Amino acid sequence: MIIFGGVEIPSNRTLLESSGVTNVMLNYWGLRKRGLPKTKAYLISEHFHSDMKVWVDSGSSQVDKSSLSEREIEEYAADYEEFIAFNYDRIEGWVEFDSQKWGLHKIQQQRAAFENDPKMWVVWHESYGAPVLRDWSAQYENVAIPGDVIERVTTLAGVTRTLKAQNNVKYHALATAKPDNLRQIPFDTASTLAWLSPMRRGETIIWDGQKLVRYPKKMKDQARPRYKNIVEQAGFDFNKFKDDDTKEVARVTVWSYLRLEAKMDKDKPDLKVIKGGLPPIEDMLSDNSDDTLYTGLMEIDPSGSNNSGSEMRKKQKANLVPRDPSEKTPLPIFGYDTKTIVDIDDEGNEVLKEAPIVKSEMSSIRQCNTCFVAAQCPAFKEDSTCAFNLPVEVKTKEQLKSLLTAIIEMQGQRVAFMRFAEEMNGGYADPNVSQEVDRLFKLVKNMKELEENREYVRFTAERSSSGGVLSAIFGDRASALKEMEQPLNETDTTEIIRKSVED
Repeated sequence: MIIFGGVEIPSNRTLLESSGVTNVMLNYWGLRKRGLPKTKAYLISEHFHSDMKVWVDSGSSQVDKSSLSEREIEEYAADYEEFIAFNYDRIEGWVEFDSQKWGLHKIQQQRAAFENDPKMWVVWHESYGAPVLRDWSAQYENVAIPGDVIERVTTLAGVTRTLKAQNNVKYHALATAKPDNLRQIPFDTASTLAWLSPMRRGETIIWDGQKLVRYPKKMKDQARPRYKNIVEQAGFDFNKFKDDDTKEVARVTVWSYLRLEAKMDKDKPDLKVIKGGLPPIEDMLSDNSDDTLYTGLMEIDPSGSNNSGSEMRKKQKANLVPRDPSEKTPLPIFGYDTKTIVDIDDEGNEVLKEAPIVKSEMSSIRQCNTCFVAAQCPAFKEDSTCAFNLPVEVKTKEQLKSLLTAIIEMQGQRVAFMRFAEEMNGGYADPNVSQEVDRLFKLVKNMKELEENREYVRFTAERSSSGGVLSAIFGDRASALKEMEQPLNETDTTEIIRKSVED
């Protein structure tokens, strides 16, 4: 679940309400900066719709960056606890005040007064260490992890999956909704202010139908026209979105994050304890992130990868059962053929030998159930292999020429269609069309170079003596050329050089 922050600003709260957002986070520091009522308590029930779920962030990270004195921090913490008490029945949860200026010991002392409140989120920092995370996961119902810690600690994916399978704990990501992190770590919620970035900084954040994509401000004019159909099909005004209307851009961004939330809920991993039990938490802590993002880079070792010292990595490998030779088959990425070649044996004799030759594979191992275009494919058939093959073969110059010709024609069609779309949108120059035109010209240039048959003959000659290079090559004939009254034409010169070379 994604929790949208920034609702201490009334305009942001109104925008989220109109966009159908029901999960929001109120930052107490930001609320105080805007000014709290002086004659009465600030009640969330008076400012938020009843169907909107509200969480409260302590604002401790802003406190640590401020110039508040130790006494002022104490007063701030007391005011925050009073604010939580007044609004306790209306909030879904609240983040403990975890100022790093206090230190872990004082934070835990302050926390003890709440007797493990089920709405309280305790905050784990990297400096606390992995044993603390293990203990808190067993002791508390909610553990929050700041976004900067998530980026730095690469072992969190494996550790949190194990702890969540062993304990009834919920993990919460603070100030981050990066899709990669949400996929790797089993977070129940993720709070974010990133939805405000397009309004404030001109960025583009949009759901492209499969994933959340993000472009910086300098790519705004190039990126936004690509998603015209998506924006219009979602019910938004594309012209306002393209022209940087702040409200429309924000609405598109919120809609995109809601699509991401729905996708993440659908693809949420199964964290049930595997048969036979999970490995000890200490082993998981030494794992250098054995998840789908990093596994392919590690050693091929059934015991898994780790970053512990060399003396700790000498584990006894499992006894592997060798495969029957009849079960082995080449990887279905390439096709394979054999060719008879002449080889030299150990005794120096020429022998005939069958050598494997790699070739392209026409058929595909793709499956309809997991195909990227399954939703749109006209040949989709459940539990079936792909209905299409790619009979592309490039073994001769003519085949290469034909392939390039087909690609140029395909690119030409893309340019023509994009130009049509450009005209339909008012004729304003679209940078994406210009980019595809440049790509077409590069393909044509490559094709032209392939068709040209050029032959070069180059001579490089040096001589340090006074006679000169020509005298050294052609002898007396070169001296005779200098003494001629009438200069030689091109035909005579060529004939002299030919005779000199033949002699």
